[in-house]
Amino acid sequence: MDYWKGGILKRILEKAEYLSRYDVGETTESLARKLGKKSSEILKLNSNENFFVPLGFLRQILREVVEEVDPRIYPQDELAELKEVLGKYVNVQLEQIVIGTGSDQLIDLVSRTFLKGGDEVLSVTPTFSIYEKCAKIQGARYVAVPLMEDFSLDVNKMLASVTSKTRLLFICSPNNPTANQFDPGRIQRLLEEFDGVVAVDEAYVEFAERSLVNLIGRFENLIVFRTFSKAFGLAGLRLGYAVANKKLASVMNERFQMPYSVSLIAIKSALKVLERIGVVKEAIRELKAERSRLIGMLNQVDGIHAYDSQTNFILFQLEKDSDKIYEKLMNRGVIVRNIRRVLNLENCLRVTVAPPSMTNRFIKVLKEVLVAGN
Repeated sequence: MDYWKGGILKRILEKAEYLSRYDVGETTESLARKLGKKSSEILKLNSNENFFVPLGFLRQILREVVEEVDPRIYPQDELAELKEVLGKYVNVQLEQIVIGTGSDQLIDLVSRTFLKGGDEVLSVTPTFSIYEKCAKIQGARYVAVPLMEDFSLDVNKMLASVTSKTRLLFICSPNNPTANQFDPGRIQRLLEEFDGVVAVDEAYVEFAERSLVNLIGRFENLIVFRTFSKAFGLAGLRLGYAVANKKLASVMNERFQMPYSVSLIAIKSALKVLERIGVVKEAIRELKAERSRLIGMLNQVDGIHAYDSQTNFILFQLEKDSDKIYEKLMNRGVIVRNIRRVLNLENCLRVTVAPPSMTNRFIKVLKEVLVAGN
């Protein structure tokens, strides 16, 4: 017991000091309790979930899945079937696909595959915080290069930051929280001039203009992450996939990925959603239209500047203190994400693009709290 207290446990706690905690933000239930409201009265716009895919449609799929599966049995041929259908969806071969429990788990998988203590990981700032977390868990040093003022990649600075210890480069495109998609030519230059692995996170790509999956045949050092959490509206099922060259995908699937890492319910649900992809495409079309409307509405409010978006969220800057406006919104039952600082931009918030009724309520409350702050 003394050895445990003074040895292993101590080392774990010391390591944990260097790891940041991922803050999921206020939850619907906890805010409802604080305000004395029902959960249904809370407007949740902080996690980039997709409310355009009809809930009734998804619940019907879940009912069908529950009737078909035997939860006592591990997934068998279903995983291969999902890879085959996904291969057709993104135009790759099934042997190039690795399926995981959300793209977060695949980011961790890639980090475990390529990193050891003393290695370095390169990325940009601001971006998705999970890259840094996964790097540090492996004992790697995380190096973040600031984006340019227009939110574009500073490729020269990134390449100049590469050392003999740099093994992995993470790029989120479209990027969170800036919502822009990076120039493919700049990413291609990184693929050409960086000897390590370039992992491109395309969680929001269905809302954008292009994908880099078509470059995998040309660059063996490219891995692309995709997810069912955003465009497909299946955030609660935790399902994602990575696309890479066959050899690399095989190594990750057979040597590093855990067996039965994805639930049978999630696999079967994904298959059924892909069979009815038209519903998802219509939801994406509606989301893009509402995204344009929301950006316009935000930019019509005095003291707000909203940035263009290739995602299902919008970054906007306030002239007022974002901490205070965030709290005022919360007190009115509206949850957004308080980003605070983006490069040299202070007082930034991020809001999920939601259906018109939710957008209208958000704008109404936002205007009210801005006026109340005068």
